[in-house]
Amino acid sequence: MRNIFDEIEELYEKTRRKERNFDGEEYGGGGGNEKPRRRFSFSFGFLKLLLPVLLLLIVAWQGFYIVPAGSRGVVFRLGKISHVANQGMNFKLPVVDQVTIVNTEQIQRFEYGYRTVNPGPPPTYSDKPEESKMLTGDNKIVEIDWVLQYQAGTPEEYVVNLPGDQWAREKLIRDVAESTLREVIASRALDDVLTTEKEASQTEAKMLIQGKLNALKTGVFIVAVQFQDVTPPKAVQAAFSEINTARSEQERLILEADKYSNEIISKAQGESERILNEAEAYKFRRISLAEGEASRIRSLNAAYKENPDLVLNNLWLESMVKVWPKLKVFIVDGGESTVQLLPLEEFFKSAGAGAPETER
Repeated sequence: MRNIFDEIEELYEKTRRKERNFDGEEYGGGGGNEKPRRRFSFSFGFLKLLLPVLLLLIVAWQGFYIVPAGSRGVVFRLGKISHVANQGMNFKLPVVDQVTIVNTEQIQRFEYGYRTVNPGPPPTYSDKPEESKMLTGDNKIVEIDWVLQYQAGTPEEYVVNLPGDQWAREKLIRDVAESTLREVIASRALDDVLTTEKEASQTEAKMLIQGKLNALKTGVFIVAVQFQDVTPPKAVQAAFSEINTARSEQERLILEADKYSNEIISKAQGESERILNEAEAYKFRRISLAEGEASRIRSLNAAYKENPDLVLNNLWLESMVKVWPKLKVFIVDGGESTVQLLPLEEFFKSAGAGAPETER
């Protein structure tokens, strides 16, 4: 089979022959001294070399492209997604492939309830009350200025499923986020939104917004939902300030009461442990004394069986050792009556001596 280059060469040769016939180069037409016209001679071999070079240059110029750092390239082949190119040098088929570059690292920011007029310093803002006013679960109004931060997470979904127009794309994301946050605030009381539920509201809103955008397959990743300012309406701000002051005072008193309670409980626990330790020591001491006394009695019983008189004398002497130091000795002549000395207590008083202690 003949290729296209052979056919082009044949057509070129036919054209050359016709020109020669016309100029009289081959058959000597024209006669006389008329000279044939000179035409520019072109080599078809040079054309064979030039066309591939031009073709390669066009392919290189149209085929190679660079994806910037922090971006991804979504490659469409005949209108259908072929693949996602990473950052750096890549190649696509000229005419057949089309590439859309998506910045996947840039964090975009939407402001609700206000707009930054001039970042400053000092910064200036303009209020958007139609965006900040929300209805709480107890049918009260709260004003919330907040920020939504997002970025392109899945490039192919971000390009295909979101509107191509930037204004329409941003409006879709803004509307989904705003309606979701209004749902979250409507499920909470005003006092909770102003005080203890701020962090929980932000976290829940972020999760719900991400879930709705995932259901729509937008390829958007929510980075953060941040409350900038949460305030009640201006007409009741003074009353809420008093409430916050009273709540702070209540928390302070509760902390002081907990501190005092902890101190008292610690002291009571320490005292109870001390008493228990003393009781345990007393118990151990009494048990040891009782065991020692029992051992002594058992040994005395064994000795009494062998020599009762000796044991009784030893017991009597031991008792007298304890009794004698407490006795008061009176020497009375045998001829005097001891009745005159009774009662002995009066005699001790007159003698200046203390009465003997009586055991009960």
